[in-house]
Amino acid sequence: MIHIAICDDDPRSAGLVESLISDNRERFSEKIEISVYYSAERFVEAIEHGSIYDIIFMDIEMGGMNGIMAGHVLRADDANDPAQLIYISSYEQYHLQLFDVRPSGFIKKPVDQKSLTDKLIPAVQKAIRIRQQGRLNFLPVQLKGKERLVPFRDIHYLESRIRRISLMTRDEEIHYYGTLGEEAQKLPSAYFIRIHQSYIVNFYSVKEISARKIVLITGDELPVSEKNSIPVRKAYMKFRGNLA
Repeated sequence: MIHIAICDDDPRSAGLVESLISDNRERFSEKIEISVYYSAERFVEAIEHGSIYDIIFMDIEMGGMNGIMAGHVLRADDANDPAQLIYISSYEQYHLQLFDVRPSGFIKKPVDQKSLTDKLIPAVQKAIRIRQQGRLNFLPVQLKGKERLVPFRDIHYLESRIRRISLMTRDEEIHYYGTLGEEAQKLPSAYFIRIHQSYIVNFYSVKEISARKIVLITGDELPVSEKNSIPVRKAYMKFRGNLA
């Protein structure tokens, strides 16, 4: 699924952009999900709460925080760094101010079908290529009907109890439904390994390893099952060797 955000304090303008995007849904192999924000503050709040987007159509001049300030917040968020930011404005004098937020395009208001489609189609195609090439190093997690992408580097370990996953990250503990078998298929086997029927560990988070337990840099101690003991230690030695 391709996640698109529209941020414009004019409901009519935001509605027009949403409608024009919807008119192009059938062109793409992936489903399109659209989120609309009527202020930069609401958009920034969503980013700070973990929302991740592939493409953002952003107005520049809005009451309160403007689109350039929101763009800086977006670029400061590692998870949203690959996002394609397309600005929409009645004015063209902002080009120098936009340099640091790395916009992917600019559409002059009033927006019409051709100007939006000319930017939308290559942006969606690029987003699909990025996902297919695996350049987004994130674990997709379904939370309350929305997909959230958690960076692999932030994950310490996953724990499973009766089809409920606890995902332990640098900043928080995330709970959702699934199985470790399903999650293992989404994680890079070079440094994520299943140490027990209930645990998958990120080797980058390991402080100590022994035959029957692993101690993480967080201080957490996790059990290693007897059948996994030798394979886990061999995999860890290989991992350490690749870092040398």
